[in-house]
Amino acid sequence: MDDAWIERWGADMRAGIATLLSTFASRFGFPPGEHDIGGPATAAELAGLAELHGDALPADLPAFHRVVAEVQLPDVGNGYWIHRPPLPGEDPGHPRLLTDGRAVVVFGSDGGGALFALAGGSGSPVLRLSGGTLLGGVYEAGCATVMAANLQDFLTFLRREVTAFVAS
Repeated sequence: MDDAWIERWGADMRAGIATLLSTFASRFGFPPGEHDIGGPATAAELAGLAELHGDALPADLPAFHRVVAEVQLPDVGNGYWIHRPPLPGEDPGHPRLLTDGRAVVVFGSDGGGALFALAGGSGSPVLRLSGGTLLGGVYEAGCATVMAANLQDFLTFLRREVTAFVAS
C-alpha cells in the first residue's frame, strides 16, 4: 500500500461522502452526522503511535496515517471510525495483546462497540474485537474475528460500504 493508492482511496471516499451528504436529509428526514476523511497525521502523532506500539506496529498503519489521520463515517452501516494516532505519552487504553500471545494494534471502531485491530507485522489481518473480555490490557483471542486480509482490503471494504450506501 503506497501513498498514491491511499491518496486515490481518500479522493474516492471524499467524493462518496459528498454524494452521501447531498441527499442524506431528503432521504432520511434528519441531518447526517459528521463525516470526514482527514488529512495527514502530524509528526507528533506518528511518533506517539510508534512510541505506544514499538516493534509491534505494522508498517501499513503509519503509511496510512501519513496520508489520512482519521476517518469518520457515522451514518454508513453501523458507523465506522479510524482513530487519529495518539500523541506521545497518550494511551487510549485499547488492548495490545490477545490471550493467544499475538500483539494487536487497535486503529478503529464501529458504532456497535467493536474495535478494529491489526495483528502481526506488515500485511497483517484486520481483526474485529467484539464481545470479549479485556483484562490487564489482554483481550480474549476467541472474540477476535478476521475482518479483512490486511489494511488495504479493509480500506477497500470501507469504500464499498460508502458506495453501497449512496446507491441504496
